[in-house]
Amino acid sequence: MRTVLRARKEEDKDERRRVLLDAARSLFEEQHYTQVKIADVAARAGLAKGTVFVYYPTKESLFLALTETLLVEWIEGLEREVEATRGKLGSARAARILASGLVERPTLTRLLAILGSVLEQEADPERILAFKRKLVEGLARIGVILERKLAFLGPGGGAHLLVRTYALVVGLHALCEVSPNAKKVLDSHEDVGSLRFDFAQELESALLLLLRGLEKDAG
Repeated sequence: MRTVLRARKEEDKDERRRVLLDAARSLFEEQHYTQVKIADVAARAGLAKGTVFVYYPTKESLFLALTETLLVEWIEGLEREVEATRGKLGSARAARILASGLVERPTLTRLLAILGSVLEQEADPERILAFKRKLVEGLARIGVILERKLAFLGPGGGAHLLVRTYALVVGLHALCEVSPNAKKVLDSHEDVGSLRFDFAQELESALLLLLRGLEKDAG
């Protein structure tokens, strides 16, 4: 009986975590990270503010957990798509798969853009460690698959490719996803219009250049 009760309690905890992450995600999709308040997350989840801190001691820990959830979803989707391809992957096809999976997940790319500069600065060390371990596990798994599909990637090359992809996402997000005021300026003044960049296009192009460079070095 105690085992059943314990299991139910764990199920209740998991459900509350899910509800809190869903609430945090919906608010983040509506506004800037700095505008999201823990009180608003609690209200949207239908829970007391203090309950949030039981599961996530800081706002950063909450959003780090959300980042982990979305990263796992992306990695699992990437794994399915790569495995479904017949034979080896070429650089162009691989760049398209990597880029499209991220472009289709704007919430994830926004979180990745603030991962190192914001979320990991204030999240508790235990939460950061759990995140890093989950990330290493996921990268290792999909990395092996990428190495099998991309002949020019050596051992460990698949995981390293994804780390470089993360770096590209962070840099290109800052370049392409400008503030509303900056967008108005770029749209209304032709002399600076050349500074408008499309994230999807730039990410795929950068990944293609990276993969072709790796292929050339391996040859």
